[in-house]
Amino acid sequence: MKYVFFDIECACVYKNVAKICAFGYCICDEEFHILEKEDLLINPNGKFHLTDRGGDGIVLPYDYADFKKYPDFKAYYAKIKSLLEGEDKLVLGHAAINDVKYLSLETRRYKLPSFSFRFADTQVMYMAMTETYDRQAGLEALTQIFEIEYTAHCAADDAYATMRVAQKMCEREGCTLSQLLEKYSIRPGKIENNQFSGCSSGRRSEYLREKSREKRERGEKRAKFNDFVYGYRVRPQSEEFRGKRFSFSRSIEEELPLAKRLVKEIVRRGGKYSLKLSGCNMFVEREGDDSVRRNAAYRLMEEGKIEQIYTLTAFENQFMAKEE
Repeated sequence: MKYVFFDIECACVYKNVAKICAFGYCICDEEFHILEKEDLLINPNGKFHLTDRGGDGIVLPYDYADFKKYPDFKAYYAKIKSLLEGEDKLVLGHAAINDVKYLSLETRRYKLPSFSFRFADTQVMYMAMTETYDRQAGLEALTQIFEIEYTAHCAADDAYATMRVAQKMCEREGCTLSQLLEKYSIRPGKIENNQFSGCSSGRRSEYLREKSREKRERGEKRAKFNDFVYGYRVRPQSEEFRGKRFSFSRSIEEELPLAKRLVKEIVRRGGKYSLKLSGCNMFVEREGDDSVRRNAAYRLMEEGKIEQIYTLTAFENQFMAKEE
């Protein structure tokens, strides 16, 4: 079995266009001995417009003018196809679904047959191994973690670095690459007939299902709380909170018995509850809350739109004790 690590650089990437300018690969055996490493420079037949996912500029370690000297993607198609396809190979990349998409777009652009191969993804493998499913680790971050030296955005070096990351993960786990994939239930991605799907892991799938369930339950709790606020109408027993409009942290709203009890006390004292943060002038936060809603409340306080922010404990100690 040969492992084929690959990486792609593009002159530009848009929604349905990806003009490939470099295809780098690093082939090794099952002991990670390098058998072949090469950078295929490709004429993209277009201008360079390079940005990363954050919109910042990317600088490739090439002389852009030189790309016009090389053949275009169509001329390299057969070689790239022979590198990636075959039962005796395991193809790997980092955030590989992006590069697979670029290959698909280029075959469509040049009216070439689709690639057909399965692939694993070191990004997915690392998330599964470290159980960091809520954030995606870039290749540069992993090379720093594993102390790997390479030239960023040089396609062949990116492929090499991806190979070394895979090797380091295997060393950390004390297993072969095949065993690592099996241990963390890594399901390979696939491209065929210009239809493609990403690499995934069983544990991440379970994590996403759990997150989806939690999100659904939070939504249901907030919906019940909203219904309660809309429907709760009683005559105030004092004017202590007259003119005060309260909002809570989401975590308080989602704790229904507590949230209802607090709203009842606010209304009893002549106040109101606003479901929208922009409609309140008083805010109650749970200790340790660092949510977007809580931080927005502090910005509104700086702007003078919120008069006071209570912690939940302070609010309960100051007002709820009087109820008893």
